Amino acid sequence: MNGCERLSLKISVDDARDYFAHPSQQKAASITPETLPEGDGYQYWAVDGVCGVFHRAPWPDVWMAHYGVTPAAWGKTRKPASQILHAFWEAEAPELIIGWTLESNRAALAFAKRIGFRVHGEMNLPSGKVIEQSWRISWQ
Repeated sequence: MNGCERLSLKISVDDARDYFAHPSQQKAASITPETLPEGDGYQYWAVDGVCGVFHRAPWPDVWMAHYGVTPAAWGKTRKPASQILHAFWEAEAPELIIGWTLESNRAALAFAKRIGFRVHGEMNLPSGKVIEQSWRISWQ
């Protein structure tokens, strides 16, 4: 799977909370360990200090992705994050995975680019510009 040795594992919301504990991981949509959503529409996948959260977007077979990273994994996120995307894609076979990131969150935008997301638009909101990105396995 994409040249990665370890398998990305589907985990519970309770197991995912540690990945969002550091304040640096709580910038998007007021995510905190206590507010992580759970239920049928949410999936959590993790490997090597990186956790991907996936939920359905309001379009058939399109999923949105969010990431949480433990401080121990900082600087070593590209490979595990890519592995998570590939494992999720193989499990769910979506048409597209999307992500929305505030333009001011340069670190998250750089991370998304490193793992293969492509910019396809923007939303100009009073709270700030949101960069719309997408990912598809065929682009890899």
